Amino acid sequence: MSRALAQAISALERGGPSPVAARPPLVIGITGPPGAGKSTVIDAFLGAIEGPVAVLAVDPSSPFTGGALLGDRVRMTHAGTNVFFRSMASRGHGGGLAPRMRDVLSLLAAHSYPLVLVETVGVGQEEMDVASLADVTAVVVTPAGGDSVQAEKAGLLEAADVLILNKADLPGADRAERELHEGTGLPVARMVAKDGTGAAEALALIRSVGRRDRPAALAGFAVDHLGIAVESIEESLRFYVGGLGMRVVHRETVAHEGVLVAMLDAGESRIELLEAMTPESTIAKFIAKRGAGIHHMALRVPDFAGTIATLKDSGARLLSEPRIGAGGHRYVFVHPASAGGVLLELIAHEHP
Repeated sequence: MSRALAQAISALERGGPSPVAARPPLVIGITGPPGAGKSTVIDAFLGAIEGPVAVLAVDPSSPFTGGALLGDRVRMTHAGTNVFFRSMASRGHGGGLAPRMRDVLSLLAAHSYPLVLVETVGVGQEEMDVASLADVTAVVVTPAGGDSVQAEKAGLLEAADVLILNKADLPGADRAERELHEGTGLPVARMVAKDGTGAAEALALIRSVGRRDRPAALAGFAVDHLGIAVESIEESLRFYVGGLGMRVVHRETVAHEGVLVAMLDAGESRIELLEAMTPESTIAKFIAKRGAGIHHMALRVPDFAGTIATLKDSGARLLSEPRIGAGGHRYVFVHPASAGGVLLELIAHEHP
């Protein structure tokens, strides 16, 4: 089974088709600043876990082969026959994960793995994707060298559900535990991963947190607005407001897009009128090529970061990284070639 699973993952990494979407019962993300001991913590967990478990260790890519550098595999001394271990190359993928991670989870679910541990790259300061991938995210810090401060600066503590204070035998551990708990309100598990101390207790704490309620379970997709490119907002308002009796609920200049915006209330959705500020703006070029009319559809998504990560993994063409648009919402555009011929704007669901 392990060989067939490994071959299936390799096929995905070579661009193979996605399997039927599924998830293992519990996915635990392990992240933290460099040197905190993430690999050692996972190895200690493996010594305390009975039954099948899969480990996905995301490594930096080799500059020669593009594959994983396999630095973590040599530290997994407790990887017995019950453990499926896979090193995956980041291949330049941002956020600390590797491409096709959600597809790999689907394969693991199909092979009946009840528990998956995902370790992020461990370099840089943008390892946030794991929070949208995992059911529970554990951030590993240490009491020495300002490690918790480094994690806070990196934004990692915002992604955490549980904190693991590793190397808790070092001086300052009591103070670090107190400050971490008081500063975040999160549960803190103490470990000395090199000898396995506290591994079972940390695992029990993570399991007690349970599978996180995902935004998708709380709020579904919804059409936020239809974007209409117009020659003049004022001229268009004579029809929409003066003729139809619609109401303008928001007006704004979005300088980095080179557009003037007017939002009209349309019940549970809205109509966005877009007027070009300069001949070089996207709206001006759109009108010059196709004339005034529907420019894009905007869709509110319940898990903005997770959706973007999934699209990147699947090879969808995004026109930019997430930005801040009219009204202060986060958005990203998906190229029509990836969205059935429609320019699709995805908007974070926190926007009212």
